[in-house]
Amino acid sequence: MKKTLFLALLFSTTAFATYKTYDPLKDHKYIDKAISDACKSEHQRYDNLSFNLKSNISNMSKSDTDNAVANLKEAERKRWSCIEKELNKKNITLNLDQLYKENNL
Repeated sequence: MKKTLFLALLFSTTAFATYKTYDPLKDHKYIDKAISDACKSEHQRYDNLSFNLKSNISNMSKSDTDNAVANLKEAERKRWSCIEKELNKKNITLNLDQLYKENNL
């Protein structure tokens, strides 16, 4: 019985789920849905930090600017991680390592 259960788990379809790479032309609706639903708070935090940085950069000291940029990068990483998690539910993956590297995150 245990052996049968183990084999069933081993060869279940979820064990062999393959992820396809995100295609912007076909899969953009999933990112839009993630941003408007599950990742809304992360997206809003990123937008707020970005707006505040752009609005106040001329009045900020060097250390304040560096801190704001670091916070913005961290918020962007969290936003993309959340989006990746939501895309994974649809068996779609972003290449987060490449995305982080391209965006200097």
